[in-house]
Amino acid sequence: MPIKYENNIAMYERVAKTLGLKCEHVYSTYKKKPLLISNDKKFFLISTGSPGFYPSVKRFNAHLTTNKMLTQQVLQKFNYRVIGTTPVQVQDYSSSDKMLQTLIQQPLLFPLLIKPNKGQDGAGVRICETIEQFSDICTTFFIDKHDFLIQPIISENEYRVLVVDYEVVLIHSKRNQTVVGDGKTTIGNLLSKVPESKQSPVIIEWQHAKRQTTMESVLANGVHFEYHITKIPSATVYYTENFPAEIQAWALQLAKTMSSPVVGIDVFIPGDITDTTTYTIIELNSNPAVYYLPKRCNDFVTPYRIIEKVLRNYFNLR
Repeated sequence: MPIKYENNIAMYERVAKTLGLKCEHVYSTYKKKPLLISNDKKFFLISTGSPGFYPSVKRFNAHLTTNKMLTQQVLQKFNYRVIGTTPVQVQDYSSSDKMLQTLIQQPLLFPLLIKPNKGQDGAGVRICETIEQFSDICTTFFIDKHDFLIQPIISENEYRVLVVDYEVVLIHSKRNQTVVGDGKTTIGNLLSKVPESKQSPVIIEWQHAKRQTTMESVLANGVHFEYHITKIPSATVYYTENFPAEIQAWALQLAKTMSSPVVGIDVFIPGDITDTTTYTIIELNSNPAVYYLPKRCNDFVTPYRIIEKVLRNYFNLR
């Protein structure tokens, strides 16, 4: 019988009831019913998106982390290394031609990643390998009036570091989303087992161009074929306690600098995980989920422990 995994809200409800707290789903919109958790003295609402999962998160924290340009500006102000980025605000240009004239004056080392300033899970991300593709993609963003960022494609080890109420509670690695060849099955058939909503046509097209393959090509045994730009959690490197002192100190200082009691830090670490001088911050998340840990990392304990910490701290439960 397949395992039924809980989402974040169901996890909160389970833990809250265990702690003797009251739970009810209240009306917000016809599509949304946040969970109200309370005792006799106080309450808070949780929901996917706004208001989120953490009562200690301030409004400006959420505003900061949903705007990639703003996040990078603030991080650089405090001397944190971020991905080399060219931010483009389309309102600064009277036409797409003038925008392109400015952009092509800078060195363009293809392939490049172009992504919307606001978005998540790889939505709207494009890859370009030629000046023609670059021009077409940038023009589309201009026409749609969407600010965007131009970044190099970086192939380095990626990690998530999670800070909750100014305490590091989790560190784990991430991996590419791939199908694996068996030497017999075509790429198309392998991808047919992946839900379409989980596939990125742009990435699949790019992989075919690099490999000179098609959907009818047989993928060699043991070869990985990427189908999405966003990496997913893995337990290859996994800490829920006894964290390396160097990364723990680094993450706590970042959280305090950003005045963010809760923050999920996505970071490239090319080699030694304890060498914080090599870290490159990808992005920050002020509403990090934990529901994925059972499925992706086979950890059915940590997500509930983190949620219990949140609830105990907020309701002053000992």
